[in-house]
Amino acid sequence: MRTKAIIKRILLQRRGDVRSLALMFIAPLIILTLLYFLLQIPSNVTYRVGIDNRSSSTALVNQLKKSDKLEIIQIDNNQRNTINKKNLAAAIVITDNKVDVTYANTDNSKTQVVTSLLAMTVQEIQGKKTQATIEDTIKSVIASSEAAVKSVSEAAVKSGVKIEQVPNTGGTTVTIPKPATVSISSHYLYGNSKLNPFSSLAPVLVVVFVFFFVFLISGISLVGERSSGTLTRQLVTPVKRSEIVLGYTVAYGLLAIAQTLIILFFVRYVLGMEVIGNFIWVIVINLILAIIALMFSLLLSAVAKNEFQFIQFIPIALVPQVLFSGLINVDTMEKPLQWIAHIMPLYYGIDALTKVVKQGMGFTDIWFNLLILVLIAVILYGLNVIALKELRRT
Repeated sequence: MRTKAIIKRILLQRRGDVRSLALMFIAPLIILTLLYFLLQIPSNVTYRVGIDNRSSSTALVNQLKKSDKLEIIQIDNNQRNTINKKNLAAAIVITDNKVDVTYANTDNSKTQVVTSLLAMTVQEIQGKKTQATIEDTIKSVIASSEAAVKSVSEAAVKSGVKIEQVPNTGGTTVTIPKPATVSISSHYLYGNSKLNPFSSLAPVLVVVFVFFFVFLISGISLVGERSSGTLTRQLVTPVKRSEIVLGYTVAYGLLAIAQTLIILFFVRYVLGMEVIGNFIWVIVINLILAIIALMFSLLLSAVAKNEFQFIQFIPIALVPQVLFSGLINVDTMEKPLQWIAHIMPLYYGIDALTKVVKQGMGFTDIWFNLLILVLIAVILYGLNVIALKELRRT
């Protein structure tokens, strides 16, 4: 009976906890549904490939243009700035029987698709050349055989010899010339052909871990201060709400900066994450994201009554951020999902970080991303001031 009473008490408590019930029964369904739509790759996805104007093989270029998976762009060179500016998966230069391919390799999946399509196209062109050579050789042999028979017949008529049977020309050995083989030479702007999954996802993983741990640790600490009464005592003093938010931001921001730097330097110099661009911008981007994570956790901590309730916010607050961060290629998503991705701070942070780390871009290429991130931080700061105003009233 005592066990029955305990079970009844727990179930009645949970029945009154709407947030816990929603997270237990509804949140998994929402996340799984979101994953279902995110992992659907539309059939009309194309990959931008540049063809250098110096390319000489018209047949190969025309065959590549027939592919519904490739969007062919005419370019003047295959340099890094051209590939970055045109947002190309690869740049191709065709001279004689050599295909020189430079892959951006910022997305390993794109590189694999373009590599496969190019190899299939070259093989198809090679097969057509071989078939044409065989047909031309057969026609030549037939023509020469007919000429030989005609010559023998004319000689017999002149000499008055009667030919009962046309001479058999079978048994003649025919040598078919082998057409020149088309060779493919590959180069990579980032990494190499054996780019491991960690190197490919390193920029995404760094941002996600920095954001997650800053959000989690600072948020739980802030909720602890609120539940212990520290924050409440500050609110009844003449201290301005903006000063309280600024104080928490600077204090926890210093810890977030230290944590961010440790993670970045460890991944860069211990785990060997390759960085093509300026490493300073990598630090700046992650620091801004750490501040946003701090502002976000401070805002949610104003709503949560205890640490457990704060942790309950993680599936709703962080999981969508991670799903739209770049772990799943945003370019292959349906348009409505891409619009959702464009309101997520992690999307802009990872987009900027990818441009620096994998494409070697600088401030002129990431300034818009940085501006959006700063605006998000300012908006969150204002929301925190408003949230503290509500707390002060209570």
